[in-house]
Amino acid sequence: MNLPDRYKFLILLCLILTSLHSVRLFAQQNDEIRFITIADIHFDPFLACYQEKIKPCPLIERLRRLPVWQWSPILKQYDRIPPAYRFNTNYPLFASFLVAAKQIAEQKDAQFVLVLGDFIGHDYQEYYRQYTMDYSKTGYQSFFNKTFEYVTYELTHAFPNVSIFPVIGNNDSYDGNYTFYSNGKFYNDLQNVWITLIKDKTNRVRMASTFPIDGYYAVDIQPDLRLIVLNTVLFSDKAVGRRTNQAAWKELDWFHDQLALAQAKQQKVMIAMHIPPGIDIYASLEFRLFRLLDLWKLNYTKRFEAELRQFAPEILGVFAGHLHTDWFQILTLSHVHRIPITGTPSISPIYGNNPGFKLYTYSPISERFTRFETYTYAIDTHHLWKRESYQDKNLHHRFSKHDFNLALLRIVPYPASTQCDTTWRPSLSLFCFYCVR
Repeated sequence: MNLPDRYKFLILLCLILTSLHSVRLFAQQNDEIRFITIADIHFDPFLACYQEKIKPCPLIERLRRLPVWQWSPILKQYDRIPPAYRFNTNYPLFASFLVAAKQIAEQKDAQFVLVLGDFIGHDYQEYYRQYTMDYSKTGYQSFFNKTFEYVTYELTHAFPNVSIFPVIGNNDSYDGNYTFYSNGKFYNDLQNVWITLIKDKTNRVRMASTFPIDGYYAVDIQPDLRLIVLNTVLFSDKAVGRRTNQAAWKELDWFHDQLALAQAKQQKVMIAMHIPPGIDIYASLEFRLFRLLDLWKLNYTKRFEAELRQFAPEILGVFAGHLHTDWFQILTLSHVHRIPITGTPSISPIYGNNPGFKLYTYSPISERFTRFETYTYAIDTHHLWKRESYQDKNLHHRFSKHDFNLALLRIVPYPASTQCDTTWRPSLSLFCFYCVR
């Protein structure tokens, strides 16, 4: 073989290897699973009534009479004030979020959506009474259910072709914040609304088998990928209701059984919840400046951590809401196993944060999350839904050397210069043991 022939051979070999790499990369990208997480919507139609001098509020009276599919045109007519810090989610913000999330889901081919709790605005019953002059229990529960139906209806239309998996939040109750209902009417009513969010009939049956009891369930996203949805309101020190302690331990036993089942079926597991374990930074600063308050009761945190340690090889990650900001940590359980625990920013800007939602990318080949993107709405500058991306190599570089434990959750806010910053207030970094600055 002469020299030119050797060159030709090398060139041909390079082209073949390049083609094989491209095919492999294309296959990996096609095999990736992308999904959207949303948290703390806190939709509040009463915001349009604040400047009304008429009571009952005309908007709310019309919404009470109309079916939910007619709500949006009425809300658009009455609620025209731009979203603002320190308020819940009004209609303009809710509509803007739906358009942005729908667009991202279509562009990125999202396979499913997680809604991590708190669909309803804060102090919902109080505002209902104030703006309707109706103090009846049946009247409030009817409007509460219609609001849930409306939010569910809009989510279904924003993501018509994928399943949406909802999570119970502490504000999602008939009788006030952190209320738990054991085997009660509330979870049955809510399941009848939420069941339409799940497209797969088998997963609907799975949800219906446990959700009406205490508000948790498990489904199979794929044959080798299981989603466990917990009701962590039960684990909160603020939880109120009958038999909360018994119900909490029952849920943790069920959680163990679900992990054991996934292990036996050789499935990987994602865990979704509203309230994460760790330190309640807001309450610690507001009520106990020199004492740290836990988000969960300590015994439940210890049991949860023990389950994560036992089944670490099966667990891909934990996804939470509640804190209204964008954060993550790596739970180091051994030299081999690390579990990412990550929060999704709220849609509601009630705590002075910018609204946001996230898009995750999971690689079944590497069995890890390779990328996430946060889309935020900068309320102060009205910059709509900008993106900031974080790839696996950056996350691993920043956190692989740090051993964290759940007894003291390290909240990690992003740099203030990034688009995904949700205006994490500097004073709240007092209890952040590893803060990105």
